Amino acid sequence: MDFSVVITTYNRPDYLTLSLDSVLNQSAAVKEVTIIDDNSSVDYSTVLEKYNDTRVRYIKQAVSGGANVARNLGVKESTGDVVAFLDDDDIWLPDYLSWHLAEYEKGCQAVVSGFKHLGNEKEVRVNKDTSVTKESLLKGNTYCGMSGFSCKKRLLDQMPFDTALNNGQDWDMFVRLYQSNVQFNNIPKPIFLYRYQNLDGIGTKLRKMKPQDIDKRLGSANKHKEFLGQYWYNKRVADQILLSLKYKSNKHKWLLLAVRKAGVSATFNFFKQQIKNRFLKRA
Repeated sequence: MDFSVVITTYNRPDYLTLSLDSVLNQSAAVKEVTIIDDNSSVDYSTVLEKYNDTRVRYIKQAVSGGANVARNLGVKESTGDVVAFLDDDDIWLPDYLSWHLAEYEKGCQAVVSGFKHLGNEKEVRVNKDTSVTKESLLKGNTYCGMSGFSCKKRLLDQMPFDTALNNGQDWDMFVRLYQSNVQFNNIPKPIFLYRYQNLDGIGTKLRKMKPQDIDKRLGSANKHKEFLGQYWYNKRVADQILLSLKYKSNKHKWLLLAVRKAGVSATFNFFKQQIKNRFLKRA
């Protein structure tokens, strides 16, 4: 079982050093590592010249196309049986690929896994499922981002990442794999480190977003509205609109937008869940 690793990067050469080191130090063998640079404006040569390893290849896209364009190119350039993805700001623990390999040896075709928050390793996110379920997917991405995902290359060739989506690309891929009835396993252990809340991360972008731009974030929900059903669709829309509300200006506009697009019930339930979560943290 050969692993090809695809690392997507953009303007973060210092982070890339850490992520690439974590790949090259895996206990399981890595056939190749393809770094896809989404047309960064900063120079990566100082970082790349540190690595004298024939398995490592760096490709810079001529035009920035976003993470999914970069991932699709990485898949195209990969030659291994399985493609494992890593974002440049995350880090795999040494036995990460060994855990994934064990799942493929059981006959599975795609794998997700739990993680710890980088810099605060006591904060762990693990879904207890051993296989990916509709029950969990209805609630959103309760598994992991791309840094915890691997898949058979032949499936990714047939089912590329959706480049039209602005967000929710990982959840979209997981839903499509689930709907394709492939054996899709989850490792209920925290085997990689996720860097939470970068300055250029999702949370920061949400805080700066204007209400009129929200449709960009609803693409995955609209795409899978039938899969979600009305209740879970409304909940997902409300969550997308109201996340990071306390950091946003014009809060009343966001609230009215949630009521208009997701309904009163879903909007109310969002705040009810927020209050519940706050009490659980204090308990």
